[in-house]
Amino acid sequence: MYLGFLVGLIYGVPRGLAYVLKTDYPMASITSGSMWPALKKGDLILIKGVADAKEEVELNDIIVYKNPSTSSGQGPSFTIHRVIKLNEETLVTKGDANNVADNPIKYEDVIGELLTFNERPVRIPLLGSISLLINRNKI
Repeated sequence: MYLGFLVGLIYGVPRGLAYVLKTDYPMASITSGSMWPALKKGDLILIKGVADAKEEVELNDIIVYKNPSTSSGQGPSFTIHRVIKLNEETLVTKGDANNVADNPIKYEDVIGELLTFNERPVRIPLLGSISLLINRNKI
């Protein structure tokens, strides 16, 4: 019974979150300190999908996007940074702890935005560290 509950939890929670948050990628682990102090390495965050990034994304939103400049060979690579500029066809992001802005990205590359509550990021400290450990051991 406990094993069934654990399996249901492991597979059911992500599927349920994907349905509720309207994205194929409802959770992510923070893998660097680029968004410190808002997000810390090892945090687990929740991502809500955006149907039309050009209409929904605003300045200062923290977004998740497909990063075309990196390829890990293990599926898509994502970046989680804050929007600092909105252009007609692209937007520009930057990590809060970074000195330099990222290259512009297309609105189509936006996966979603960070789920917030009372304008504060919804994050679970250290829970993302489990994912980081598992992925580090795969290499």
